[in-house]
Amino acid sequence: MTSAQVTTPEPPRAEPPRAELARAEPPRAELARAELALGRTADRLQAVALRSRHEAVLGALADAAGMPAEPRALVGRLLAGAPLPRRSLVPRRTLPFTLSLATAWAGMAREDAERSAAVEVYRQVLAEHGPRGLRRLEQRHYLQAAFLAGRHDLVREGLGLLDGVSGDVTAGLRADLANPHALQDGRPVVGAAPEDHRRWVELLGSRFVERGLAAPQVDPEASPALDGLSLAPGRSVDGPLVTVVVPAWRPGPELLTSVRSVLAQSYGHLEVLLVDDASGPEHEAVLAACEALDPRVRLLRQPVNGGSYLARNAALALARGAFVTTQDADDWSHPERVAAQVTALDERPDAVASRSVAIRARPDLTRQWFGYRPERMNASSLLLRREVLDRVGPFDGIRKGADSEMTERLRLVGEVVDVVRPLAITRLAAGSLSRADFSWGWHHPDRVLFRSSYRDWHRRVADGAGPASLPLTREGRHPYVVPRAFVRGLPPAGSDPVPRTAYPLLLLADAADPVPAATGLTIDGLAATVDRLAVLGREDLTLARVEQPEHATELLGAAREARVDLLTDADEVEAAVLLVLEPSLLALPALPLPRLRGREVVVAAVPPGQHERPRDLEAAGSTARALSGRAPRWCARDAAEQQVWRTEGWELPLLGEVLREVLPGQASVRGAG
Repeated sequence: MTSAQVTTPEPPRAEPPRAELARAEPPRAELARAELALGRTADRLQAVALRSRHEAVLGALADAAGMPAEPRALVGRLLAGAPLPRRSLVPRRTLPFTLSLATAWAGMAREDAERSAAVEVYRQVLAEHGPRGLRRLEQRHYLQAAFLAGRHDLVREGLGLLDGVSGDVTAGLRADLANPHALQDGRPVVGAAPEDHRRWVELLGSRFVERGLAAPQVDPEASPALDGLSLAPGRSVDGPLVTVVVPAWRPGPELLTSVRSVLAQSYGHLEVLLVDDASGPEHEAVLAACEALDPRVRLLRQPVNGGSYLARNAALALARGAFVTTQDADDWSHPERVAAQVTALDERPDAVASRSVAIRARPDLTRQWFGYRPERMNASSLLLRREVLDRVGPFDGIRKGADSEMTERLRLVGEVVDVVRPLAITRLAAGSLSRADFSWGWHHPDRVLFRSSYRDWHRRVADGAGPASLPLTREGRHPYVVPRAFVRGLPPAGSDPVPRTAYPLLLLADAADPVPAATGLTIDGLAATVDRLAVLGREDLTLARVEQPEHATELLGAAREARVDLLTDADEVEAAVLLVLEPSLLALPALPLPRLRGREVVVAAVPPGQHERPRDLEAAGSTARALSGRAPRWCARDAAEQQVWRTEGWELPLLGEVLREVLPGQASVRGAG
């Protein structure tokens, strides 16, 4: 067991303090019973598994499903042809947990074996219960997982049986099954039989045709296939000048695909501002080739790399168009995109911007990304009236996510019209900035913080909260917190502080409830004890929330006003003292662990009671040791809890006493005993 450093009148015991209720069972069984006793549904446990990637949560799902073995052993059994036990297939009882385990395996995408095991679970459920055994979303998951696992036979069979899958997913799967250029053994295929190619192109274009659009053609010799897309405009449309901004960093031939698709718009009154984001001389040839395509193309150059949004802003400052829009450097736009989006604004004079739908596709033009529909609103298609930028400000000068923030910011001053037609094909490339931050049921912690932070600012703007007013500027302090990774390598802006990497005190907190009421503490009280308090907000997974919670308003406010520094798992920092007021954050931590290091870890030992659920303090102690290399300092949050532990034979110091000891020379913590 884990040793604990506690203040006692006798030699310290070798294990962390544990009351009788927290002691009885191994962690997996204890977790499963605790979750079920609290009414945890299969959907909740599935959500936690996808966000945490934690074996203990998969174990809880397997227990609830009546499975006979640990999840890793189950994978091997299923792939060897073992049937699911009958007790795991009982509708409205064990079956939902069985299917949630399969979805967790497929969604985490940790290894091919787990995905194949998930497919086998779905297949056996379908064989036992027929199509009604799978909910609509599970039908989609089954077909997508089967395709990605190479079980095309099951996809073909499922498309004939399952009627709950949306049209875009069904059309995408039918085209993908027929795609003669799909990667084989990681290599693109060229030189397909003409009839196979023609049939696939027809299926590829079906979603365009259904929306009254001409279907694109694909050069059969192109590699990858996405760079063989082409379509001549079927008409000529005139109107006010539209500026199309195309930022590019270290582009390849895909930039020509993108720029050509812009130049092929039916809306001909365009200027194309191609922005080289300090790519380097080795990319000069492709940039020059794009500039030479048409007199409407102007090449602008950034002196240093600053990301696509600073590049967009540099171009927008020179834009002459009455409307402005953007185009990613590796995407393809349908010839009707600009015309359709300008028409949407002409028909809605009160609207400030428009967007359109994109089909997400891999470079080989297959469309499957587990859990996601292939068609979505295209953030980079945003087309807005030029004068609106004077009211809302430019794109935020960060490296990620600014187009989503801009779309929501625009809604503060007017409507953003959605053109629900597929007017682009966007490249779903492995290793892209956006794809690496998302998987089914999981968003990178930086994305969660960013979304929480800018939405808090938008709410304050909408409520007329004084200095929170528009437009966005970078002259003073940023009006909302931005993750450090989003500004890494960028020049300092305004009066935002320079990030620190070492702190006297770092609070590891539940982002939605950073300071439990039972502690009697506040964020401001903790911040007053040191020259700068750092807070790393994570999710308390033992609460099994279905949705990933946003950060608490008090936490965002304290960070915005520079009373604390708000961190995420990706930030590499060191703390003299790591303080954990909720041990569940350590007992069931999302994996991988954060990149912080604490020289000393202080953990509040919360005893089980009438208003407190059991905590696995042994597991919490193990995680604390992983973060610091030392056993934690256990303490009681208040005198009442100190007495509970005393009756169990443990003499724990109060939180305030420990903090005074480990933070010598710092101010006392208000409310900490």
